[in-house]
Amino acid sequence: MSQRFSLLRGHERALALCDQGRFEAAWAKEQSPLLLGKGWIEGREVLFVFLDGHVRGGTIGVEEAAAVTGFLEKSLGANPNGSEPPLFLGLDTGGVRVEEGPRALAATSAAGVLLAEWSLRGSPMVALISGPRGCFGAPSVMAALPDRLLMVEGSHWGLTGPKLFPAVQQGVSETEGLSATSASERWRRGTVDEVVPDDVAAVRDAILRSYRELTRLVRPRPRERLEQAAQWLGQQYLSWIGSGGKIAQPKRRRRDLLSYSFRHQWQPQEPISQAGLVQAAWGTLAGEPALGIVVGPARDEREGIGIAEAHAIVKKLLRCFELPTGTYATILNFVFCQGHVVDLQQERIGLPRVLAECLRAYVAAKLSGHTIVSVLGGGTYGAAYLALAAPSYRIFAIRGTKVAPMAPAVLRAFQSFRRTSTAPAPEQALAERIPEVQIVESIVRLPRALKEALVEARADEGKRPATHAA
Repeated sequence: MSQRFSLLRGHERALALCDQGRFEAAWAKEQSPLLLGKGWIEGREVLFVFLDGHVRGGTIGVEEAAAVTGFLEKSLGANPNGSEPPLFLGLDTGGVRVEEGPRALAATSAAGVLLAEWSLRGSPMVALISGPRGCFGAPSVMAALPDRLLMVEGSHWGLTGPKLFPAVQQGVSETEGLSATSASERWRRGTVDEVVPDDVAAVRDAILRSYRELTRLVRPRPRERLEQAAQWLGQQYLSWIGSGGKIAQPKRRRRDLLSYSFRHQWQPQEPISQAGLVQAAWGTLAGEPALGIVVGPARDEREGIGIAEAHAIVKKLLRCFELPTGTYATILNFVFCQGHVVDLQQERIGLPRVLAECLRAYVAAKLSGHTIVSVLGGGTYGAAYLALAAPSYRIFAIRGTKVAPMAPAVLRAFQSFRRTSTAPAPEQALAERIPEVQIVESIVRLPRALKEALVEARADEGKRPATHAA
């Protein structure tokens, strides 16, 4: 008799997928949706990360994110040549745990950066999205990082929950949101590799096929990976524009923040290009290559990083790999967008993968020895924090900057839908909640703080790769 995979709990799923139930848990706690461990598939050891939507909606809190990060770091760090076991992600999650606020977002983003690193230099990675929750919020970006992505029939995958669309985007119904994030639509758009029946045997067979196909996986070099990403993003951009997509406009005319923030020590070497909320250009800082990227602010809180912005950023980051061997750049991010764009058209095209390619590009640059420094101002939320700021060497925040797992408009819709407002507001001052971020009192004090950070980064040159990983 067939058995529905989505009805199983985390540990039951692990046993069902492994040879004769051979699974050893490394991390499991009551009332936590997370299960970590290792099992065997066709006699081969595989690392497992499960999030169970039956428990707390599968949401990720600080404890879960820290456990995942430690688990992945131990595995990836122990075998730097990619000889670690393959990795399997079982994603059934509603996203970052809202009531834990910025700390949960920061911790989850750290796990996301590590997954991006794994996708660039680790062993094969396969992800499966299943019910009852599917995969939403920042984890939806993480779902697009593996070498193969499978979805169970009836599951959903997206950045904005289908039930939140009507409250956030005018004229969009819940039905349209469900359609845009459905497994069948993801398959039709080519952003998922296979849609699998909700049956234990079918899921196991699909996972077996995926690992067999990936047995001889040879990862492209970082430059090639970014070239592929830029090409895919360009195609999605044209598709979106062709369907009537409208490019976001900045809230106001922006001063040259790069020149101002470094008291004119940053010198552009090309015209500043603009794409939606992004302004970017290559230049020099203290005689060395420097890429400046400004994102936002947007006119509307529903606007944010989307296809146009990600495409522009990845194309600029690709230039890191055209520098001479042994030459390293400083990447300066000024992040003033509130989050990802809430747009049904872009969601349908594949917004989670769009942001995943942006995240992977930053991580590729970081692994190749380039220094990323981000400045946050106003508010930076959810997947935008993960995709733009999380891979940074150092993050500076102007006093009063806020972060949260959800952008304000989405958060209000979520609270209205859940009929609750008793949880502590996640939009608390960054200074109070994330001590890893250095707070700057004002934009006037930013130049000195940035200069000190870059001096410190250059003192760490011994940690950089010996050769340029082009």
